[in-house]
Amino acid sequence: MIQININLVFTILNLIVLYLLMKKFLFGPVLNVIEKRKNLIEQQFANARESEERAHTLEAKYEEALKSAKEESFRIVDQAKTEANVQAQKIVEEANVQAAQLLTKANKSIRAQQENAMREMEGKVAELAMDAASKILGEKNSTQHDLSLYDQFIKEAGDFDDGDGQ
Repeated sequence: MIQININLVFTILNLIVLYLLMKKFLFGPVLNVIEKRKNLIEQQFANARESEERAHTLEAKYEEALKSAKEESFRIVDQAKTEANVQAQKIVEEANVQAAQLLTKANKSIRAQQENAMREMEGKVAELAMDAASKILGEKNSTQHDLSLYDQFIKEAGDFDDGDGQ
């Protein structure tokens, strides 16, 4: 049979009291600390997930902005090329117009100089013809003299053409 000894009763009572005291003063605060730590860790995980989601959102926004900036830069470059081509074409057209104007002016100037030279030559030829006619009319000596005057006129007309006409 089991004998109940007073020491056994005191030991059981001591164990029950020790258990109740430990439960109240040791296990309760330790469990509270563990619960607080658990809540803190869960909150940190939640904050980390939230930060990660914000980071993904910002990354998507930055990628979209970068894509938009690239598209804008390509559009600006294309527009600049188009404007440069238009301006180059305009410059070429203006140069062609100026060249045509200069060519027209040069042709007019050459024609005017030719006409002036022709008028001067006509005047000289007329003057030579008048000189020859006055010499012929003034000196009616002989046919021989007329032929020499004619030869002299041709010679002077040839000298004039060689000297000024070049």
